[in-house]
Amino acid sequence: MNEFFGMLSTIARRRKAGAGSPFASLKATERWLQHLPADSDYDAHHALVEGLERFNAERGTATLARMKMLQRLEATGLVLQQRIVEQYVRNQATFRLARQALWRESWMFWSLLAEAWLDFLKQAYRNAESVELKPQVAEIAARALRYAGLVMRWDYHQAREPAPSAWRRVNKIFRLVERDGFDRAPATIGDESTHCAREYALVVLMGLVHPVGFRAHEVELIARMLADYEPLPLPAAVPTRDVDSHVVDLSLAEGASKLDGEWVRGRRLRYFALDDLVAHLKSADAGGAAGVDEALTRQVASLIERGGIRRNRQRTHRFGQVWVAAGVDNVMSTLAASGSAPNRAGLEPWMLRDESTEGMGFMLPERHTLPHGRLLAVSWDPAEAVWQLLVVRWTREEGGQNLLGAQRLSRHPKRVEVLFDRQADGQGETRTWALFMPLAEQEQGLCNLLLPKAHYRFGAHLTLRDGDVIYRLRLGEVQEAHEGWLRVGMDVLGREQFAAAA
Repeated sequence: MNEFFGMLSTIARRRKAGAGSPFASLKATERWLQHLPADSDYDAHHALVEGLERFNAERGTATLARMKMLQRLEATGLVLQQRIVEQYVRNQATFRLARQALWRESWMFWSLLAEAWLDFLKQAYRNAESVELKPQVAEIAARALRYAGLVMRWDYHQAREPAPSAWRRVNKIFRLVERDGFDRAPATIGDESTHCAREYALVVLMGLVHPVGFRAHEVELIARMLADYEPLPLPAAVPTRDVDSHVVDLSLAEGASKLDGEWVRGRRLRYFALDDLVAHLKSADAGGAAGVDEALTRQVASLIERGGIRRNRQRTHRFGQVWVAAGVDNVMSTLAASGSAPNRAGLEPWMLRDESTEGMGFMLPERHTLPHGRLLAVSWDPAEAVWQLLVVRWTREEGGQNLLGAQRLSRHPKRVEVLFDRQADGQGETRTWALFMPLAEQEQGLCNLLLPKAHYRFGAHLTLRDGDVIYRLRLGEVQEAHEGWLRVGMDVLGREQFAAAA
């Protein structure tokens, strides 16, 4: 008899708990969704985020019925989230407080969905009571990967690098589903068909671009640019020589890196062939799609091609004032005056924050809002005429300070005159000024040339004079664009002394 009353008491407690939860059943969940605030998207979204927090906090057993409840929350939330993100992107120029609130709401929504679907995935594998979820593993894992990737993407919006634990999570999820053969199984999220390999590839590609410090609309544009590319490069377990360009180690807490000729086969190494994607981005026509910036696509291509911007190099705190010429015109005029009396026109004093082998970090006055890709000529003392050429890669606010990070392109940039041979086109010779960017002896890679966009033609022959030396060059591919100028690679066909050439 005592056991009977004990059973009745347990049933009563369960019914009471169920009655108090808006997620006791699918019908209860739908009723709760119908009563979301209708006055504003933000209020409805905020209520939904709180509902997801409660859903996760209940720690209910993963069942097919509970999964359907989460899918209803997800479907409603994605519609609201799209409008919230649109507001967030529009509000970047103004409404700083609203911008932060919208970012926080979006980040919370992605984080809670990632946590919820990861919990379902764990229980589908570990919990013997969740046998009914086994056929749903592909759907669950695809969502866990997508939302984990979106959390990482929202970190980029705040100029934050994703934590190693985030990379560890997506690598472990993909390793798990790949082992069991679910990596290419079809899944549907919203109205979009996808699969785990595709979702993982998008996370890896975004990590290679590493858009820390990019503006909100640029981060979202890059994500759409990658998602729209077909066929999307997918991870392969077997390397293909001269085809694969990047590799990721699923046992590490990090993303992909460039192969650099290392054709090692490993049980947890996965390979990506990204050359076609890079070529597509380099050849993208800015007029081909609304809102697509040609310079941005080329910059994305460059970042992927060289394996992303490495930010784990040792930085030395080095405070002090330096002189900076910002923008192509100021850079060219500053380098033209080198060697003569110091001309401080167009120069500004900036405060150096730190320095590494690859670049510099600055603290700027509040009035500065420099776009990514802006060229900088930097010197400790203009009278010494020793300049370095850098390019702005990220900007952010931190502790009330405006911070800027710039990558070093050359330690010894030179303004030079170049002569194009246009006789093959029946146009004679053309002269113009360009910026020669030689590498230091200890640096690896190729020298670059910065020249006006109107003068660029792939494979064009030209002559460059550097002091008493004449170089005969052939133009290579464009590396990136800067304010109507192009940074291009080049092949040196020959060199000789000026007197002999004359």
